[in-house]
Amino acid sequence: MTITSRTNPAVIAAASLKEKKYRDKNCAFLIEGKKLFAEAVLSGVTIETVFALASQVPFCRTYRPDGEIITVSESVLEKISTEKSPEGVICVAKYIDKSHNINKIYTMEDFSGEGRRILLLSSLRDPGNLGTVIRSAAAFGCEEILLSADCADLYHPRTVRAAMGTLFRQRVTRVPSLSETVTAMNEGGYRVYAAVLDEKAERLDRMTIDRKTAFIVGNEGHGIDPAVTAAAGRTVYIPMAPGVESLNAAAAAAVFLWQSMVALS
Repeated sequence: MTITSRTNPAVIAAASLKEKKYRDKNCAFLIEGKKLFAEAVLSGVTIETVFALASQVPFCRTYRPDGEIITVSESVLEKISTEKSPEGVICVAKYIDKSHNINKIYTMEDFSGEGRRILLLSSLRDPGNLGTVIRSAAAFGCEEILLSADCADLYHPRTVRAAMGTLFRQRVTRVPSLSETVTAMNEGGYRVYAAVLDEKAERLDRMTIDRKTAFIVGNEGHGIDPAVTAAAGRTVYIPMAPGVESLNAAAAAAVFLWQSMVALS
């Protein structure tokens, strides 16, 4: 049977996940499109419900042979979707708690030892930028992303879409105080650099980078929280052509991640 009513309880519940308050209340989010659905299943994400057009049911069965698949009309799919032209498959998935720790408080001991590749994001508010950074982090071998408490929602539809499946595997941790976390990193032997152009800033391409070197990228318009920059105690800049003042936050993050990967390869 195909659900054609846009007021069906399951449809209304799924559509409510377009809003953060309902995502947090239900610890669930939307995954849209065939590719992301397949990536989620292969990554072990817990899928609660799958909605699909009749034409897409055979594809869904390839990845979900035993689970329920709810067949819906195009009108119903549009009700649930956040996209203008939904591809034909939308699923409801549980928050990825195994890899996305919320409000973890780090101490010096967490950063002792040989170190891991870490990128820090300060007040990155745009979900699309956040998703793009997550995708770049996965591509360039970053082992963890640390988010300030006011960064964009990990499960916002634009974040999920921009991350292109890497969200399901990349370790991401939101911390209550990024400045305190940076202090703990310094105490644990890290050298943390804020991407700030000041008189003491080091040129990225002339730095020595090891596994205990970390970079902070800031807000799209206002940069890094001054308290976070002060906690880092070090600054870095990306050399650019004359007349160009700055890069988009996601682009800057990709440059730092790539340079780190090359230095450690």
